[in-house]
Amino acid sequence: GYNGLQFMRGGSGPLGSRHRRMKRKVSDAFTPAELRSFFPRIEQIVRDDFELMVEETLANGHTTLALHCLRTVKRIILELTLGENAIDPALYLSDSATVLMEGMIAAPIDLGPLTAFGRAMAVRRSWQREVKKLIQDDGKEGQDGDPDGVANPELAHQPVLKRLAKQSKHGQGLTLEELQDLLIGLLLGGSLTTAETMQWLLTEVRRNPEWKDKLTQESRQMVATEGGLTAAWGSCPPEGSKTPCPLSLAAVYETLRLHCPVDVVLRTVDEDVDLGEGCGTVPAGWWVACHMTERGIRQGGTDFNPDRWVGKSYVSSPEVVAFGLGPHFCVGRTLALWELQTFLHVWLTSYEVEVLNDENESVIGMRRFKGGMPLKVRRK
Repeated sequence: GYNGLQFMRGGSGPLGSRHRRMKRKVSDAFTPAELRSFFPRIEQIVRDDFELMVEETLANGHTTLALHCLRTVKRIILELTLGENAIDPALYLSDSATVLMEGMIAAPIDLGPLTAFGRAMAVRRSWQREVKKLIQDDGKEGQDGDPDGVANPELAHQPVLKRLAKQSKHGQGLTLEELQDLLIGLLLGGSLTTAETMQWLLTEVRRNPEWKDKLTQESRQMVATEGGLTAAWGSCPPEGSKTPCPLSLAAVYETLRLHCPVDVVLRTVDEDVDLGEGCGTVPAGWWVACHMTERGIRQGGTDFNPDRWVGKSYVSSPEVVAFGLGPHFCVGRTLALWELQTFLHVWLTSYEVEVLNDENESVIGMRRFKGGMPLKVRRK
């Protein structure tokens, strides 16, 4: 929707004022300090899905990684934004990201389940109803916010969307339409970026035994510390000079460089662009998508080499564009990096994985694993 951050006009000019206000409010809700209290749930949700994969392996002889990565990411986003137990767990397994992507590139003809656009609109309306219900229920409890920007322990435990609906140091709360499109953007971005990258992260680490050993050792050292993973990240962000898992972070960066699920930077055309004879013209005001993955691969090669990132506290370059560049950078970057490193940590310390088929194919411009990557998962 056009009330989402990704489609609003950004920049420092007057046309970007609404985007700046919304970006500041949302960014404040997704800082490491704000997300830290939710981290134990992230770890538990990841473990829950690994346990489900173990049970499915015992019952059926195999499971599929893609569905469980999708379930993990959607459950984390929905619990964080709407609250625990706010959504029917069956909805976690629906691949709404693919439906939304197909709708975005289809003709805008809403014939319900008969058209791609209609199916996407049905998904959009279902999430809109959930946000509306949350905000209406909250209205009965009052709309007192945090106008001075002073930390409020009560607000910290509220669902993110409920907090963003309130006034804060950055101004009035977000409108219902802004909250609805924010949730859809988080679900779409989380599904495309984090869930897809989890599968490629496992694939690359498994294909590189030397790095698998390094990462396993790093994770075991963390387990041995008092409080384990939760305590280590309870005082440090997922990236930066103080990150407790520099090798894991490097492996994530390298996976994103090689297999960026969303490799485009959106820009608006300021004036008509003639594409040459027979190719037509891009009218002023239209969006254009600049593909960046080829540049990253060309500069860094196709080998999995996380060493290139070790020692770098923060990466923001054309080689890694999964979180966007400029004013439209992803507000969920911290959350995504925590999810990916937690996934890696839980896998390497607690489970054995045997991949049965890692063939992949192109689906709506993305490389996806055939059959959702069938595999067997066992406890160590």
